[in-house]
Amino acid sequence: MKALHGISFFALASVAFAGQMAFGQATNPSRIHQLKSLKVAKVLAAGHTLDVWVMDTEAKNEEGMMFLTDKEVKSNQGMIFLFSAVQPADRNHSFWMHNTLIPLDIIYISQAKKVVSIAEGKVQDDTALPASAPYFYVIELKQGTAKKLGIKPGAKFDIPGSLKWVDGN
Repeated sequence: MKALHGISFFALASVAFAGQMAFGQATNPSRIHQLKSLKVAKVLAAGHTLDVWVMDTEAKNEEGMMFLTDKEVKSNQGMIFLFSAVQPADRNHSFWMHNTLIPLDIIYISQAKKVVSIAEGKVQDDTALPASAPYFYVIELKQGTAKKLGIKPGAKFDIPGSLKWVDGN
């Protein structure tokens, strides 16, 4: 999944998954940013700890969870998307499921670290899924995880203050 920011997207070819294990993490030839190369942070929500890959640049935000398979993402794993500024709740700043192979919960979170809305993304669906209010973070989890863990609008996330947007790539 990637954010729609009105900028051109990488031309990514869909290549069949033929991973090799390295440091316990498969290599996915369809991805630019391999999971094993991404920073991982722990976030807390509704009393549950989640391990999230940190997407802290425009390029990482654009790729998101594209091309990942169900086997590559455990039930306690997801991605956190960081931004340089609060994002407006409109179609140009929404998320979509382009080239995303697993259904997702897309959790829009305010700068105050409270959930503003949760969208359910369908596999390989290019429909824009905008937030219901401005947001500063997005966390993507396997679909159904938010409900299972009791994460809903108004819930507070404990997101490390050390997670920051990186200018550049």
